[in-house]
Amino acid sequence: MATIRKKLSGCYRRVLIFLLVIVAVGLVAVGVVYRQVGGGEGARYWMAEHALNRVEQHLKSEDQRPDGISEDQIVESFQRVREATQGRRVNLVSLYTALKSYQTEFNVKKPSTPEIQAFLQTLEGTILKNADSKN
Repeated sequence: MATIRKKLSGCYRRVLIFLLVIVAVGLVAVGVVYRQVGGGEGARYWMAEHALNRVEQHLKSEDQRPDGISEDQIVESFQRVREATQGRRVNLVSLYTALKSYQTEFNVKKPSTPEIQAFLQTLEGTILKNADSKN
């Protein structure tokens, strides 16, 4: 009986150490990724860029893009906003609001040409105009 208890306690100890090592490695990996994206602020811009990519993908699909809007026009608009996001020259609250409104309104129905033109203008309106900028 005593030998079974010793074997079980040794087994539990090894499993606990193994789990602690896995948790520690996971925390180190999360810390490295968090630092690579630039901390809390960088993570917000990284998530905004990925949300922007998803909406662009959805809008460029054949069943969502209206006939009056070319794919190049969509790509150019999203590229300008993406560059501003990478340079941290975008109003994140406005960007998230614009992306959320698109997802809410056009998730199930195909948008019209004027609706997409208005959305693209709203999207480009999220770019901040800096005094240092020559644009």
